[in-house]
Amino acid sequence: MDRRLYRRRAISLNFRVHAADSDALLGRIGDISPGGFLLYGEKPLPAGPVHKLRVDYPDANGKTRSVVFEALAQWSGPDAQPDLQITGLRLVNLDKPATAKALETLLERFTVGENPEVEE
Repeated sequence: MDRRLYRRRAISLNFRVHAADSDALLGRIGDISPGGFLLYGEKPLPAGPVHKLRVDYPDANGKTRSVVFEALAQWSGPDAQPDLQITGLRLVNLDKPATAKALETLLERFTVGENPEVEE
């Protein structure tokens, strides 16, 4: 049973995801919604702790901006490509205005497909 509140949307650019505390490359975003995103990486992220994940993206003028998302790993497993693992992440603590604005920017400017409306 799919428990997502929002439809996932394909992302149009290859956004790398880094650990906010160590700058280690964790993978890239596969798809995104207002509630979370899919991470493709060499290793799955463990369930349990809140992960602080940095994503860099260009603003409307092409200047690089960074946002740190806090997320919980909901599930993980192997991808169809044997060298990749996928992790489904639920975003938490989106009450910070800068974080909410960055997520809105990613959804509006860098996704393809339908608007991410709440599913019935």
